[in-house]
Amino acid sequence: MTCPPLAPRLALVALLISAGVTQASDAGTGYAVPRAEAISLSDGRMTYELFETSIEHVDLPGCPADVDEERHFCRLTLAAERAHVFVFALDGDQPLVAIHSYDLEAGLPGF
Repeated sequence: MTCPPLAPRLALVALLISAGVTQASDAGTGYAVPRAEAISLSDGRMTYELFETSIEHVDLPGCPADVDEERHFCRLTLAAERAHVFVFALDGDQPLVAIHSYDLEAGLPGF
């Protein structure tokens, strides 16, 4: 199975995260909702540290077969009726290197 290009997916993740950490207004009152923290993604990289604290996920005991587990580790999210496996590098600041998505019609992927 091949995955769509990584750049558009990273842009979507960055957009979702930036929307979550910017100041929003309460739809009922119009008052600004104070934010606890703002994180800039100006370098365009999603690190595991940012992912760990801001995206609901589960730790996986392993990764899909085509991922080198000596160099990467994986986490799973469920959204839009799909399972999404986020692949992070083990080195450096552990950047996100790929996202593998699976339809849930056949159930959760097993690996």
